[in-house]
Formats: sequence, structure tokens, C-alpha cells
Amino acid sequence: MTIIGLKELRQNATEIVARAQKGERFIVVKRSKPVLTVGPPPQSDTDLDQWLEQYISDNRELLVALKDK
Repeated sequence: MTIIGLKELRQNATEIVARAQKGERFIVVKRSKPVLTVGPPPQSDTDLDQWLEQYISDNRELLVALKDK
């Protein structure tokens, strides 16, 4: 996984998206702290299930807050 800055992502978004489509994954940092990941989408149902479980786990508080609105 490649670490890039938010500024680099903004300046090279097209290139980074093309690399992600080929399978490369990136961690984007802002002020030396990870803020997001960029990478290809899951390719199989198993990958999708694992991705969904991780997404729900990572965003549980946000999802609960949205549900309560």
C-alpha cells in the first residue's frame, strides 16, 4: 500500500485513479494522519462481504446517528 498526501491526491487524481483501477491501494494522509484509503472495488462476493463488514465496523457510530435522524 502506498502512502500519499491529500495534496498529491488532488494534484494527481486521474493518475491515482488509474493506478487504483489496476489494483494498487493508497492511504491518503492529511498532516501525517491517515484520512482515507483509495483502491479498487471488491472483485468477488466474498470480498464484497468482507469490505461491507469492515465498512460497517469502521462507521458504526455514523450509521447509528443517521438511522436515528
